[in-house]
Amino acid sequence: MEDNRYKIGQKIKEIRKKARVTQEIFSEKINIEPSSLSNIENGKSYPSMQTVLKIMDEFRVPPEQFFDYDYLVSGEELERQIVDIIKNRQLAYLDNYFS
Repeated sequence: MEDNRYKIGQKIKEIRKKARVTQEIFSEKINIEPSSLSNIENGKSYPSMQTVLKIMDEFRVPPEQFFDYDYLVSGEELERQIVDIIKNRQLAYLDNYFS
């Protein structure tokens, strides 16, 4: 479930950044504290259903777009992908070096 919290938070952050507003302005528009928004965006807590509905209404985000966050990867997955890329580049470098 932690992964879903992270993805929902990242989706909300994406919506906020597309709207080009700060956390303070965004949180004011959806009637929550900036610290609560920060916790949501960082995957530390879930937004309430009221908050989700307010985001969709205030920022004109349809439900199918709001809940489409499968393309987002967790922090752990991103770290794994980066490590794999580095390993592959190191192996390619070594192959070229010893060839």
